Amino acid sequence: MAPITENVRFLIVKFENGGIWDLIRFGVWEDKESGAKFLEYSSTGDHVVEEEEELLRDDDEVADHRWVIFVSILVRKILKVFGKPMEWTGFFLEFMLNLFSLNGSSFLGLLYNIWHDYQKERSTQVFILCDKPKDANLILISFRGTEPFDADDWITDFDYSWYEIPKLGKVHMGFLEALGLGNRGNTSTFHEQLFVKNAKYTNSENVDPNSGSDQSSSDSEQSPNKTAYYAVRNKLKSLLKEHENARFVVTGHSLGGALAILFPTMLVMHEEVKVMQRLLGVYTYGQPRIGNRQLGKFMEAHLEHPVPKYFRVVYCNDLVPRLPYDDKTFLYKHFGICMYYNSLYIEQKVDEEPNRNFFGLRFVLPVYLNAGWEFIRSFTNGYIYGSEYKESWDSVLLRFVGLFVPGISAHSPVDYVNSIRLGRERSIQMSSF
Repeated sequence: MAPITENVRFLIVKFENGGIWDLIRFGVWEDKESGAKFLEYSSTGDHVVEEEEELLRDDDEVADHRWVIFVSILVRKILKVFGKPMEWTGFFLEFMLNLFSLNGSSFLGLLYNIWHDYQKERSTQVFILCDKPKDANLILISFRGTEPFDADDWITDFDYSWYEIPKLGKVHMGFLEALGLGNRGNTSTFHEQLFVKNAKYTNSENVDPNSGSDQSSSDSEQSPNKTAYYAVRNKLKSLLKEHENARFVVTGHSLGGALAILFPTMLVMHEEVKVMQRLLGVYTYGQPRIGNRQLGKFMEAHLEHPVPKYFRVVYCNDLVPRLPYDDKTFLYKHFGICMYYNSLYIEQKVDEEPNRNFFGLRFVLPVYLNAGWEFIRSFTNGYIYGSEYKESWDSVLLRFVGLFVPGISAHSPVDYVNSIRLGRERSIQMSSF
């Protein structure tokens, strides 16, 4: 594909570049100088906007989105404060889970295993599964989701930074980073990874699918997941070549869901026509929004004909599919077929999940009542549906947290598994086989 030389715009919201007082002055009094501290806004190509103050004019896009930027910065600052406590809480829970699950091992061996698991590289986003026989007909690409106690993962969901790709639209910059397609610390890398240096990352055939890296790259400064997209694409093309009758499915939960739909988006952008012809479907669970309406329309044209291939599953009051925000002044929009499950696991096909920005006042009482019901149900599922549906103590603990923050507990993979297994009154067959 020939390099694209058109100007590409981006907006980076850098919450760490200003203090709380700067944020208050920007949000409440529309102080342009304070707002400029948090923003980097430019374009690649011949013209670079160097004066952020120009972007805070009354008729400018950034001014139109002042409140969403304010909320984005505020939430991310709060998450950063609680980052270490969240990290150590997660470490403690991992320790306890390992302690119970590995109690047959020696104590020293148990400590080693726990520390080894904690220290291992956590940036890997991709797992590829494929049947080994030559007659294999299905390749599954599964992207890893949000770490429950990782503040950096949640900060990504609340991020408002975007990168505009010509003809495609505006794409969430954090998800591009997670797929290894740039680094906002050096914004030129987005243009390089997307348009200029593709060939540099397409020569590797022997790629470890779990490493998220191109092992043959001569650039030792590349981070482990920086070339994840190209590594996965190369491995997929190799598998499709090896299994001539195989087709592939892409899936993921949470952040993994965002990467699952972003991956075929990049395949379309790079004109991988033969690869896309063998796409069987994209199935995401609790997926956040990845871009604007233009991006959605672009991808719908490639995923809805001759049959729908993109199914987005949302459980009840899950907070993450309602992020980043979407209303008449906000940027991000969902697309694809939405399969919505309420707290009774009753399925509906909807254009958009109810309470699409989560904080609607008329939904406050139902949200908390649902959280109470889900907490009670965590003790009864095993008796009603069988022992395999009995929830673990950590799942029950998450339900308890949901009594205070309902949108977090509803993001649990347990509910998504139960939705698919116990869902009823299906209005559409969720399959493209």
